[in-house]
Amino acid sequence: MSRVSFVRFLDSLTVVLLALLVGVLLTGGWSIPLGQWQVPITRPENVLLAILPVLALRWRLRFPALPAIGARPLVALGVLAYALVFSFITVTRHYAFRTHALDLGQYVQIIWNITQGYGAYTSMPEMHAWGDHLSPIFYLFVPLFLLVPGSVPVLVIQTASLAAGAVAVFAIARRPLGDDRLAAGFAGLYLLNPSLHGVNLRDFHPAVLAIPLLLAAVAWFDANRPIPFLLALLLTLSTREDAALPVIGFGLWALGQRRWAWGAGLSVMGLGWLLLATGWVMPFFRGAPYPHLQRFAHLGGSVGEIVLNLASHPLATLAHMATGDRLLYLAALLAPLAFLPLLSPRDLLPALPALLVNLQSRDPVLFHHRSQYTAFVLPFLVLAAVSGYRCLMRWSAGRARGSPLLLMPRAALALAVLLSLALGARTVNDLGVDKWRLSGRQRAAYAVMALIPAGATVSAQERYVPHLALRPTVFIFPTGLDRSEYVLLDGLTYPWRDLPDYALDRQGEMVVIRAGASEHRFAVVAEQVGYLLLRPAP
Repeated sequence: MSRVSFVRFLDSLTVVLLALLVGVLLTGGWSIPLGQWQVPITRPENVLLAILPVLALRWRLRFPALPAIGARPLVALGVLAYALVFSFITVTRHYAFRTHALDLGQYVQIIWNITQGYGAYTSMPEMHAWGDHLSPIFYLFVPLFLLVPGSVPVLVIQTASLAAGAVAVFAIARRPLGDDRLAAGFAGLYLLNPSLHGVNLRDFHPAVLAIPLLLAAVAWFDANRPIPFLLALLLTLSTREDAALPVIGFGLWALGQRRWAWGAGLSVMGLGWLLLATGWVMPFFRGAPYPHLQRFAHLGGSVGEIVLNLASHPLATLAHMATGDRLLYLAALLAPLAFLPLLSPRDLLPALPALLVNLQSRDPVLFHHRSQYTAFVLPFLVLAAVSGYRCLMRWSAGRARGSPLLLMPRAALALAVLLSLALGARTVNDLGVDKWRLSGRQRAAYAVMALIPAGATVSAQERYVPHLALRPTVFIFPTGLDRSEYVLLDGLTYPWRDLPDYALDRQGEMVVIRAGASEHRFAVVAEQVGYLLLRPAP
């Protein structure tokens, strides 16, 4: 078979596999008999992974011609496609009860309480929200909630914000690469990044809004526009108390560029906010010390003590980070960018404070590449990847025709695309019809929830809390059983594995929930397909 014929065969095979992928998405897949076995083809993720080696071989033989479209329209199309696809995924996940009380339900309740004039309070657990995380950016959601309150607008705003980050990536990459098409390519890589997908699908977190804000700050810093740059950093600080870490990182980056005044000022600004928020503001609202330092108990009990121990014991610091799961976390962050950030260590400086905190934590969620804790790292990895690609371009420039180095930049981009698709393949599963089409039982849950009056105090299992969060008081079952006007349960989930001390007994229209010596009696108000809506019995 000639080279041309083999390329055509690979193109045909790609089309067939893409058709198979669409078929699995639309039907839920099939099982194919193979002798005495049944081979399931039910996960879209697996079909996408099968396509990738075909694409890799095709690109190795002959790289496809890029579409004849301008760079700016390409970026605009990418932003629009991302916003539409991920808005669909996040909203349908919510409607299919795949979101959680913590953190979507909690944050929606906080914003709603602010909108209603109750202040930044939550009942999960009952406290002022600034005693848990300091996120004054929630006040910017008030106009939206006055028009369209609920979980859906929050999820859509988060998705649209992350999509808009591609515009900033395009602006960052244009000048160093000197090619708008390449800059558009990096904007596309950003939109394909599996860490970006992970934080987008992990319900809602205000820290995630820092990703486009930090990217915009980088673009404005490069463009010598200090006012929008500082505004972007102030908004970043408003997302969470630990958003001070990337601001300190900005200071390190400016110092690395010998912009001494900026470096010192930004470092002081970030460190000052961190100390003020964790040492005074949050303890004031909580009535207790800052709660999240327990993740670093091996380093000390205060921010100052932790910083001192990290600086005074560098070998122990490095040893703690050199574990298999943490190294895998680093690899998962770098692989979708073809490890290009490693070629530009100076541009990795702003990522170091947040990365150090994540790697030193004893909580595995902090060093998971799809968790919200990558929000303060990802923007700077993209920045360093652009600089690393520029290094490859310099090395390949002036080489003799036919030199392998001439292929390195193009090969790095192809590798980045393939690794991004491979590590983010699980995202395509959320487009499958079985993930978003509501079952009769799910519709029954909505029918039962509709019977709960607005404003009534409710205790509900955690998957239903985000749908009941527009009220001053909603508890995560079994909390609040003695104070709730209504209790919502999925009776088919009993016995509750995570609540071994709780027992449910039903006698006709009466339900008794026992925990040790305590007993709570309820009358059944409504029941559909196993869902129970209860009220305290007289």
